[in-house]
Amino acid sequence: MTPTHRRRRIGGWLPSLPMVRPDRFPLTYDECRDRFRWSVRRAGLEFDAFPITARGEHGQELTIDATSFGAARPRRAVLVLAGVHGDEGFSSSTLMCDAIDRWVSDGADSDLADDAAVVMIHGVNPWGMSHWRRQNESNVDLNRNWGRDERVEVPSNPGYIALHRTLVPGGAEPPSPESLLDVTRAMVEEFGYQWVKSAVSAGQYSHPDGLYFGGDRTEESNLRVAEIVAQRLTGAEEVLVVDLHTGHGAPGTYTLLSHVSEDHPDDAWLRRVFDADRIECTSASDATTGPKHGQIASGLGELVPGGVWRTVTMELGTISDTRMIVNERAEHWVHFHGDRSNPDHARIVWEHRCGSTPDDSEWERSARSHGVDVLDAARRTLTGAPGI
Repeated sequence: MTPTHRRRRIGGWLPSLPMVRPDRFPLTYDECRDRFRWSVRRAGLEFDAFPITARGEHGQELTIDATSFGAARPRRAVLVLAGVHGDEGFSSSTLMCDAIDRWVSDGADSDLADDAAVVMIHGVNPWGMSHWRRQNESNVDLNRNWGRDERVEVPSNPGYIALHRTLVPGGAEPPSPESLLDVTRAMVEEFGYQWVKSAVSAGQYSHPDGLYFGGDRTEESNLRVAEIVAQRLTGAEEVLVVDLHTGHGAPGTYTLLSHVSEDHPDDAWLRRVFDADRIECTSASDATTGPKHGQIASGLGELVPGGVWRTVTMELGTISDTRMIVNERAEHWVHFHGDRSNPDHARIVWEHRCGSTPDDSEWERSARSHGVDVLDAARRTLTGAPGI
């Protein structure tokens, strides 16, 4: 197929884009959704679309889409989530479409056990995907937001409170990286690197205009995801959730984050299923990222009481932690104070987007290869006897 020119559009800015092959990762939410629906239809499957109230960048309707194959009322299932963080959704959408093509279009689903099914939820944060933001339309990090309507006590994050004005500056000009790094270096010297990293990224519930805000109510997207899981997995006794993300870890590598302790039976199970060297327990003393409150993959287990609910978060490494927070901060400033039709501000948005989904063919190839490793390993748990 002959490569074609394609242009990316951010607000009113239309920069030139080098030749892009059709097999490259999507640039927009609409393309992601179209590819997903095409893959589903090509495989002879059906999907359900769950609209949300918020509209896309161009005023279009936004939906969370779901499909499944295998048993209609499964006893065992693999649940795959894509696009929880909007700017990461272009990678996870591609990995999901690839899996449908491998598993169903090519007939590879025929070896699923009779009591097993795969459920896929595409575009958990469609507004964030459409607008190239991690957060949703309410500036909420959906992966810190599960169960907020239940008014359970949320953790305080005094480190974030101390850093908030540094992380979320005002002003008429984009913030400089130095203004962030000078403050964080001083805090690293005083409190340590992990303290500062946790303060920034663990999630916070005190500043609605801040980074990683967990919200004060359960967001519409999470309610729709809960509806999908209740429809498709009620009665399931054993579920493995694979939540697809990017950003954490060394560029070109992947990490599987486990949210149980190293002495928990599920940790041993996950290490049997996946590459044990890739598993990182977030509760371990030497973990490179810590536990988070309000995560979707874990919270969904409440909807399947009495069953075994296991989760793993796949993280495709992109850029350094320092570069990531510099990009997050600058994009956040554009969202609240800038103008995406301004070329300088639009470039900030593009750089931020590339920190979560690099516009790099080599990175894309490695990401797709890692997706095969992880998702095929997850599917194999449904081909043999229960309790692999």
